[in-house]
Amino acid sequence: MTEQESSATQSVSMRFGAWLTQFIVPLWVFFGAFSKANGATAKSLPRSILDAGGIIGFKDHYIWLLVLLIIEFIFVGSMFFMPKLARSAATLLLSTFLLVLVVEMFGYGNYESCGCLGEHSLSPMMMFAIDFLLLLGIIIFKPKPMSCALTNCKMGFVSFIIFVVITTWYSTDRILTERNSSSGEVTTLNLPNSWYPQDLGSWDGKSVDDIELFSWVEWPEDIRVGKQYIIFYGMACDHCEELLYMHFEFDVQFPTTLVAIPESKEEFNEDGAFENPCFDCIKTRLPLGVDWIIGTPMVIALEDGIVRCAIESEESEYPACLIW
Repeated sequence: MTEQESSATQSVSMRFGAWLTQFIVPLWVFFGAFSKANGATAKSLPRSILDAGGIIGFKDHYIWLLVLLIIEFIFVGSMFFMPKLARSAATLLLSTFLLVLVVEMFGYGNYESCGCLGEHSLSPMMMFAIDFLLLLGIIIFKPKPMSCALTNCKMGFVSFIIFVVITTWYSTDRILTERNSSSGEVTTLNLPNSWYPQDLGSWDGKSVDDIELFSWVEWPEDIRVGKQYIIFYGMACDHCEELLYMHFEFDVQFPTTLVAIPESKEEFNEDGAFENPCFDCIKTRLPLGVDWIIGTPMVIALEDGIVRCAIESEESEYPACLIW
């Protein structure tokens, strides 16, 4: 390869690196952050991030979501309007995303959805592949070092501030509006804005009277008598439908209560609901007004009101908590 050809190849490589760090990556991150801001639901946060927020003191999932979105938009603004920082910002952000995805998959066993693109997210494995390829591209294709004239630096900084202010205002408005929306049930029962079953394994051996979730549901009178199952399910949940058809369609041997989970704070998905095959099951619902973050189906085995097994995202072929 001649010196001229080598120079031309290097120029193309640098140009692609600049496009990658200043346009492709920030646009990709912006799409995910905007989708989460527009959806304004704590369900878009992976369980590992929810737990991390709780550790550092963010008990309100909506405020934690807002803080994370503002941070993402700051990184996006840096990549769009501050070329000198674009490569470093993209590398740090994508590396963080990859670390979170690894923890989510191998630490929490979540291979379904990471919420990275809001309510209609890809699987963690697919998101990992995309983020990894983008990070690899940033490492291989190094953009040309940028010089910064005083005027250009000022314009870039002003654009950065405007971008962050607009995205922060939009995110704050959407998320706080959704956070503060509630129903009469929330006020009556003193419910949180959002809830998920933290430390589900610690429920084993506990009475239903000692578990907060059970105080928010209208149960049958004999819930504390004998062996029985409780199944929290989504009306349009394919895994729930499969579990019920395989194990509860005929000859239900133990009392079983099905608890419908709202698809949003405002409504149940009545139109998309599957035909429930368990005619002998008792049916009840979780109250509206709460962002219920529950991996469905969540199956609980009770014996005289004591939890003997509890699991989220129960398998239909080899269920762990259908122990009776």
